[in-house]
Amino acid sequence: MIRPVFFRIMFFLLLLSLSAGLFGGCAKQSFREPLGPNESWQKALNLFHQERYYRSQQVLRDIVLNYSGSAIIDSAQFYLALCSFHLADYLTAADEFHRLVERYPYSKLTGDAVFFEARCYYEESPVYQLDQEFTGKALQGFQRFLEEYAGHSLLDSGYRYLSLCREKLARKEYAAASLYFDLAEYASAILYSDVVLDNYYDTPLAESALFLKGRSYHALKEWARARKELQLYLEKYPQGKHTVRVKQMLASAERSKDSSATSTP
Repeated sequence: MIRPVFFRIMFFLLLLSLSAGLFGGCAKQSFREPLGPNESWQKALNLFHQERYYRSQQVLRDIVLNYSGSAIIDSAQFYLALCSFHLADYLTAADEFHRLVERYPYSKLTGDAVFFEARCYYEESPVYQLDQEFTGKALQGFQRFLEEYAGHSLLDSGYRYLSLCREKLARKEYAAASLYFDLAEYASAILYSDVVLDNYYDTPLAESALFLKGRSYHALKEWARARKELQLYLEKYPQGKHTVRVKQMLASAERSKDSSATSTP
């Protein structure tokens, strides 16, 4: 009888030992001190450079929420926005970049944030046939960037994206002009051609818009105006892609004018 009792006691003591170890380990884990802002920042940066953007985003959000007075708060806000940018969540990224500009206007990262906010709207904008609200926002953002941060390292990229925005908006207006021409709505075609020529004169679409305007007057048999626009085309684009057709229409307009003058009593 002694042996069974002895084994029961030993088994009970073993259970107590295991339980103490288990709860002791949990207690150590439960009371582990949280990382400070600098340690969290280094962790977030390491995750970011490993392209683990979602995990980095979580750490950065914790810094932004809990360490608003830290010296690295503007950098944390910027990288938080960059994480959303790399995850292609462009509207969230735009809001985060804008928040940096609003909250930390004297940060050295403000210029970068203005640029990337505009870039987010550019990336979010759809093909030119659809609504171009985001392209318009991107255009305004790049204009602000170029005006306020003239010596910035991203200046060349700012000009390039500004040109891309203008070309996209011009393409939409030119598409409308071309559609109206195909529908024989020549007055509307002239109107939309003028939008391109007045607002987007420095884009590749300006040449085609001027040609379309001359064609529209030619189709309306308004010979004097047709000649004016077609001759202007030859002056501005002597080696243009529509030069041959422009010369043909000019000759046609001259013949039609002479014919009209001859038939007039």
